[in-house]
Amino acid sequence: MIFNPLLKNGLQQVEDPTTYTNNVIQTVFSIFFLVASVYFIWHFIMAGYHLISTEGDPKKLTVAKDQITFALIGIVVIFGVFAVLKLVGTVLGVTGLENLQITWPTL
Repeated sequence: MIFNPLLKNGLQQVEDPTTYTNNVIQTVFSIFFLVASVYFIWHFIMAGYHLISTEGDPKKLTVAKDQITFALIGIVVIFGVFAVLKLVGTVLGVTGLENLQITWPTL
């Protein structure tokens, strides 16, 4: 029997290794997605602040625009990773990846 308090329903007994592995994959991806989303929001807000505070300086304006561009590219990459993992799960029949969902943690 496997107990893991970090996993969804982790305090319940899990006797099937496949179910446990699927829960681990789902939990790891959810944590990764949450951290990436917070990182994106932080950098997008800071880039907006830098854009507002450029005071007409073309060098600062270029840096602020680059920050916004990089933040948007980063969130697109995160969703791309999600799509690729779902595709790999569907093509190869890996149930942990095939059933992957974006979930927000709840209290």
